[in-house]
Amino acid sequence: MRFNKRLAGVIGALTLVIAGAAVAYAFFNATGTGSGTARAVTAVQITINATPCTSADLYPGGPAGAVCFTLTNSNAYAVNFTFVQYPVSPAITSSITSCAASNVGFATGRPTTVNFTVLAGQTTGTLSIPGVLQMSSSAPDQCQGSNFTVPLALIGLQQ
Repeated sequence: MRFNKRLAGVIGALTLVIAGAAVAYAFFNATGTGSGTARAVTAVQITINATPCTSADLYPGGPAGAVCFTLTNSNAYAVNFTFVQYPVSPAITSSITSCAASNVGFATGRPTTVNFTVLAGQTTGTLSIPGVLQMSSSAPDQCQGSNFTVPLALIGLQQ
């Protein structure tokens, strides 16, 4: 009798396994075909903000001085700038109206290559490009303490 109970238990277990397999096999297999979409971001222009340099380096007849700025990147990726252009328009402006902006000009041999990286969603600290502006030797005393705003165009690539 003991043998029969064990055999009955094994047969019962096998019956459950076979029944489960039959139920699983009874479901239909299915596949799907079609397409999905992905969307590319639209690049946002990096903002260049004029920032006063920590040290003044322009004086009449002196060497070319630096321009200072920050960069704000609203994109989801970092950007590395490697070239700078100095557009003719808009023109250089002076923070002191009695000091004409014509008292400064772009230096001969000013840099055209740079290496600035601005991370995704970040604003840099103050950056500078040395040797960009030169003050005329005839600049008047009214130019003392003036900040000159210089148009810049930076060219770079996504990092």
